[in-house]
Amino acid sequence: MWMAAVVTSGERVSRRTLAAAPDDPADLAAWYVGVLDRTLAALAAAQADAPVWTFSATGNRRVAWWCRRLAVEVAIHRWDAQHAVAEDGAGPGPLDGEVAAAGIEEFVVEFLPGLLAREGVEGLGGTLHLHGSDGPAEWWIDLDTQGSVLPDYPEADTTVRGTRSDLLLWLTNRGPLETIEVSGTPLVPDGWHQLRR
Repeated sequence: MWMAAVVTSGERVSRRTLAAAPDDPADLAAWYVGVLDRTLAALAAAQADAPVWTFSATGNRRVAWWCRRLAVEVAIHRWDAQHAVAEDGAGPGPLDGEVAAAGIEEFVVEFLPGLLAREGVEGLGGTLHLHGSDGPAEWWIDLDTQGSVLPDYPEADTTVRGTRSDLLLWLTNRGPLETIEVSGTPLVPDGWHQLRR
């Protein structure tokens, strides 16, 4: 609802001005689907390059920024919901690879520098190579310069390899480490839990 209001107006909108969710839990699912449909319609009606307010750390003020944000947010929280109700080892399905790649890019560019700059984050240094095993997706990150994304880098201190879904889940402290392959110094995977969004 908030995203739809922002995209429709182009301006920053206070969440306090929006209608509240229904009080009865039985009404929440239908309410959510209706709000999601309205948000998707608002995004579809807008031009991807149209200017709009965002909370982008890099100054990206385009509707396309919200399209990516919604896709990644819904995908991750779908995984969260399925994980919460999983029984007998039947875990959630993976995230779509293209959405996960967009989420990795978003996390690395938009959120990681701020997370690394927080007080009390220790032991996360050197270069990190994220390597998607299920598609053309690689990132080289300099953790010593608040997560600067590097062009091709010959050899990183730590490489984390896995499907794009597993990489995004690991970056956001969700997926278990058994689903990814780590080479190089283990300090980064061991200390990554400090970075909470």
